[in-house]
Amino acid sequence: MKRYFLKIAILFSAILVTTGCSKFLEEDIKNNAAPSNFYKSVAECQAAVNGVYPVLYDLFSNIDFFIAAEGSTDLVVMITERNLNGNFGYTPSAPGVGQEVWRHAYKGIMYANNTITAIKKSPISEDDKNKLVGEALALRSLYYYFLTSTFSDVPYWDKGLENEDDVNKVIVQPRSSADSIRNVLIEDLEHYAPFLRKTAVGNDLGRVTQGFAYTLIAKLALFNKNWEKAKWASEQVINDKVYSLNTDYADIYKVENNKESIFEIQYSYSPTGIMRSHQIYNWCMPAPKSGSTSVYDGVDLGSSSSTTYGAVLPTRRLISYYTTTDTRKANVLAYSFNGKEFNRSKNRSLPWLGPKFWDVNSINIASGRNIIFMRYADVLLMMSEALIELDELDDAKYYMDLVRLRANTNGVSLTDQRTMREELRKERGRELTGEYVRKWDIVRWGIFYESIKSVSVDYPAAAANVKPYNLYYPIPALEKVKNPALEQNNGY
Repeated sequence: MKRYFLKIAILFSAILVTTGCSKFLEEDIKNNAAPSNFYKSVAECQAAVNGVYPVLYDLFSNIDFFIAAEGSTDLVVMITERNLNGNFGYTPSAPGVGQEVWRHAYKGIMYANNTITAIKKSPISEDDKNKLVGEALALRSLYYYFLTSTFSDVPYWDKGLENEDDVNKVIVQPRSSADSIRNVLIEDLEHYAPFLRKTAVGNDLGRVTQGFAYTLIAKLALFNKNWEKAKWASEQVINDKVYSLNTDYADIYKVENNKESIFEIQYSYSPTGIMRSHQIYNWCMPAPKSGSTSVYDGVDLGSSSSTTYGAVLPTRRLISYYTTTDTRKANVLAYSFNGKEFNRSKNRSLPWLGPKFWDVNSINIASGRNIIFMRYADVLLMMSEALIELDELDDAKYYMDLVRLRANTNGVSLTDQRTMREELRKERGRELTGEYVRKWDIVRWGIFYESIKSVSVDYPAAAANVKPYNLYYPIPALEKVKNPALEQNNGY
């Protein structure tokens, strides 16, 4: 058991020397502080909290995490023969991105737990403790959200690892039900949300806020079909009036950290300076590129040195969701650019994913554009969904129409609950495609299997391979070897 304790101690020590690359993570975190003499001041406690954030980059910079959340759904698919995640070819011995989600999310949870435990014992004021513990707890809740959304039931612990006995207990812990974990997360977030900052600006860009906490509560509550709690959490964001819809849908990706943005993963790239990059958009942009020019699939995209793959594509179902007047269509789907039609559209009458998914300023495969994860339109649609399930259809129409009217589409017809529910599901697709929601939406709606089967014309391999149990990833075989108490998901 000592080797596990040593490994965890080494991993935790990394948060004391981590220096990030954007906004507050650019600050120099003390690298000579040991647990015995750390956590003596607010600055030292904040430095430890900062160390819980970098795990976000481990997850969001991974193209397979994007594919698992968006590119293996009924709206977006990844066309490549070696796509284990999109083809639903994962198994316990070849768990695809499941292994990375498990490893990184639990790393973030360990960092958060150790940080929270230590801050609670620190001599700083109770007010400062609540702010800092709340920040670390919100991140821990996010990592558990990723785990329960990916695997359903998972082991849960919320205490720091202070000695070998603590480690020995954790490494043999069985799975807890996802519903019960989400209930605990909701309770914790509800308690600490008021202590979090209202907004994150300047050097605080990228930090969690009250809006983040309440948005995450709404997401967790919808998974648990706790409609009243989802409604309440959404109301907290809406009534606070910190966020509002952009007038122009394109501003959600053209203007980073805009008034609609609740949480973005902060990236930056300079060949000679600060660098925190990813290549998600390179997989979504049109391909191929014509030599050293800025022409991609027959169209000049302007000054660009991007290497693109063109492997992530919209399905016919997503295409069918947009009317000709919907202003989101030209941002999500690209038949042409600057008046010139792509070869793909000429040859097959099908579009690429649109500028929402591009970074023409990326250098080779290095993009410094932020990744959107939470924004106000999502909250309005979650509010509408909760109200539909509560059969409060007039109010549900009001919140859905706020999103629709911004997109220059007519208000939804006020009909019956079933029809409104179907329209809400389409509206989430129109509005939020590419924002790490679709796979988890169709899973919690109970329509995952039929949705994947429906895209056989666009992605035969996925439709042929998918099984009902693929809604969740298998527990990686490596983790079962480490912890025999882990029961495997059904079907694997």
